[in-house]
Amino acid sequence: MNGEKPLEGIKVLITRGREGAGDFGSLIEGYGGLPVVIPLLEFKPYDDPRKDSYLSSIHNYEWIVFTSKNGADFFIDRLKENDIPLSSLSAKFAAVGTKTERYCEKRELPVSFVPDDFTGDDFARQFLSEKEPAGKVLVPKGNLARDVIAKELNGAGVHCDEWIVYETILPEESIEKLKNVIEERNVDILTFTSSSTVHHFMKVIDTYSLQSAVLNLPAACIGPLTRKTAEKYGLHVKICPNTYTVDEMVSEMIQYAAASDQL
Repeated sequence: MNGEKPLEGIKVLITRGREGAGDFGSLIEGYGGLPVVIPLLEFKPYDDPRKDSYLSSIHNYEWIVFTSKNGADFFIDRLKENDIPLSSLSAKFAAVGTKTERYCEKRELPVSFVPDDFTGDDFARQFLSEKEPAGKVLVPKGNLARDVIAKELNGAGVHCDEWIVYETILPEESIEKLKNVIEERNVDILTFTSSSTVHHFMKVIDTYSLQSAVLNLPAACIGPLTRKTAEKYGLHVKICPNTYTVDEMVSEMIQYAAASDQL
């Protein structure tokens, strides 16, 4: 194994959305790998039927919680469309994950709370114990995001609303690309950065009956929730970092490649 290029010649399927796929691909290339970029996620605004209600009461929330960069991005867009300046909000902001935190800060949303671990379950537990919210909480989110934060907070007696500000779809142009790559056996490692990428991947696999071509491929998942989804489909997850970031996932991929004689 080449020390400077530990992923030399290894073809890595990158399934995350377009925006993050480029940086991920560059990271793989930096270690000598061959990124196979097929975005299986696309994000578009969602017109939540309760939107007007949330907008009219936006100044009544004590906390606004962002579970992803997209949640923050589309939330800001909705406010701009309705001429509501961010500076007028009295709420405090919380973020799940350091990347979401950095994006919020970049967009002038000062973050007052980030959990130690980056899952909704961990967020709810730590948020309740440390911040003891007394007012209403709003979670702007995608249509496929889990509802664990709202469930935990409402169950603890804290009023929590979920505002769906964007939806996640499978890009049409990626379906044929993925089919061809899998049929031609042009992938050595699968990577998944969310449960949505797994669902969309398996939708294509099932549509074209390609299960035999992927079930023995090693898969890398960014965290335990994505891993659980992948394993439910029968995928072989060999890489899953304790810190839920792409950088850590690639670090573990390098370790796996060094120890494996099948790549």
